[in-house]
Amino acid sequence: MSLTINHPLRLQQMEAQDYVIDGTPADCINIALQKVMPQWPDFVVSGINAGENLCEDVFFSGTVAAAYTAHLYGIPALAVSMIADPHNGEYPFVHGADITATLLRRLIPLNNTNIVYNLNIPACNNGEVALTTTGLKQYKPSVVERTDPRNRKYYWLGTGTPELKAQPGSDLEATSQGKISLSVLKYNLNTPEELKKLHEAFNDQPNQ
Repeated sequence: MSLTINHPLRLQQMEAQDYVIDGTPADCINIALQKVMPQWPDFVVSGINAGENLCEDVFFSGTVAAAYTAHLYGIPALAVSMIADPHNGEYPFVHGADITATLLRRLIPLNNTNIVYNLNIPACNNGEVALTTTGLKQYKPSVVERTDPRNRKYYWLGTGTPELKAQPGSDLEATSQGKISLSVLKYNLNTPEELKKLHEAFNDQPNQ
């Protein structure tokens, strides 16, 4: 979740209810809730992002980060991403917005502030909504080194070729079958089993 802390943020009003900010998606939520909106919304939708946010993508995604920021304020939130049409590379955002609006009619009444919803819509989908788990997409980023005209090195980072593991019932499997994937992300950094192992590893330490 990236926040801008090393330079000031500038907010510009484009229309009556439209604003832009020169910051990250998480910055947008913070500024909107604290400085722009006189009343907080009942639900926050982040996106629609041009590109998927499946599996481990959720750790790097600004779209998901904005939804998580709303979640930290106690507001139900949905991150929405589209997967491009494989034939022409286009993103039919109007189609994606229609699907999102339909699903929101079911999600908003739940008023669930304990999770973040993650929606991935293939451009060429069959209309079926699959309720999914988060799959595995293991990245080994490619690093390309270049030299600028002043003979200083700089680097481009790419995704490389991720290793995909489309487990049954996962978001990756669903979207590969042309289904719309709706999953839940739980903000819980605790792992009791691993903490127990850590206690066992340190149980011979003298009391402090």
